[in-house]
Amino acid sequence: MTRIGPMNVGVGNHSYPFVVYDLEGPIYNAPGVYIFSKAVPNTQGATDHNFLYIGETSAFKERLNPNHEKWDEALRQGMNCIFVYVPQPTESRFEIENDLIAHLRPPLNEFA
Repeated sequence: MTRIGPMNVGVGNHSYPFVVYDLEGPIYNAPGVYIFSKAVPNTQGATDHNFLYIGETSAFKERLNPNHEKWDEALRQGMNCIFVYVPQPTESRFEIENDLIAHLRPPLNEFA
């Protein structure tokens, strides 16, 4: 597991302080919100992120692994990092997940 760094994800009037990891994800098993992302270098020497899938979990280590139902498709689409965020209170993860999906509309999330 390699921690890549912090990254705020802003949507609407909210900004969520995520931590970015390589594909092994975090070593802790906390509840929270996660994003499968494809990091791409941009022309300014920084990195842009294409968010592929957003979800929530009661336990990061149990959920963020190759058994995840979107893992293989996310890899096919270039996933090379995972964002994680542990909100306080942790129960707010459901609302945060919905807020992020509604604003960012990642391609691997289902839309009605």
